[in-house]
Amino acid sequence: MAPKNDKKHHSAKNPHRKRQKTNANRNLVRGKSEQNDTNKRVSHREQMTTFNNKTGPRSPRNGYFIWGRHAVFAALANPERRIQQIYAIAEATNELERVLGDLDLQRKSELPRVQVIVRARLNAIGGESEKAVHQGIAAAVWPLNPPHFDLFLDGIMSRLDHRNPSTVRLLLLDRISDPRNLGAIMRSAQAFGVTGVITTFRNAANENGVLARAASGALDHVPLIRVVNLAQTIERIRHQGFFVAGLAGDGNTDVSSLGLHKHLAIILGAEGSGLRRLSRDHCDALVRINIDYNSGSLNVSNAAAIALYSASLH
Repeated sequence: MAPKNDKKHHSAKNPHRKRQKTNANRNLVRGKSEQNDTNKRVSHREQMTTFNNKTGPRSPRNGYFIWGRHAVFAALANPERRIQQIYAIAEATNELERVLGDLDLQRKSELPRVQVIVRARLNAIGGESEKAVHQGIAAAVWPLNPPHFDLFLDGIMSRLDHRNPSTVRLLLLDRISDPRNLGAIMRSAQAFGVTGVITTFRNAANENGVLARAASGALDHVPLIRVVNLAQTIERIRHQGFFVAGLAGDGNTDVSSLGLHKHLAIILGAEGSGLRRLSRDHCDALVRINIDYNSGSLNVSNAAAIALYSASLH
């Protein structure tokens, strides 16, 4: 006869089976947790990818970015300009390739290949403080080596024929530290055929992307010479027969007189303070631009354009 408790024995819950079910539930919970962690990691990677796509490329050490079509194309054509990398969005590559195709073989061999970049990354090349209006093209470059003043001046004088002197225009800048102003002055200098722009090493705007963009290519066309002592430089220019005119609101000569001089150097001072006394003392004349009394003063880059235009009228 079967024991009375057999039925009870067979109907009782199997503790081993219970442990298996518990372990299965734990594994299920653990699996969901690990999946959630994985999803979080994937989401983080996606966020990092998006972030990186909005982070601009790095400029070379001691270098900077040039952006905008005119500025970049001028840099590409300038054999004195060292270029680390050329960037373009897909829509701008055809135009860029056409420009590169017009360069001579020597220059083309010196340039890196164009790197296609998404617009979001190109937007960031100006940094947090500068929105880069890049027109789809940029270049990572190193600053130009400024010409030595002595060689620059000797080169000018060797080309001059004093029996039939050609017109020569120089611009000298006295402590103009805003890169946008310097860039705009460079642009006007190119437009009016200025032979060179002379500034100082100290208390003057450094070459950078903001300056290059404002210059719209002129930085790679017009020599930007830096000197240690502006007053001594003025005297050397005067010694070579240049008429030196300082632009000043209290000048005693009208700006229209500038065109009378074949060899002319115009000095511009910083906004607000204007020409320093030492610079004023070395001028042949102080020249004024007549403006409405209530307007205060002109932006220095506008004043430069007016003076250069006046000098071109005779």
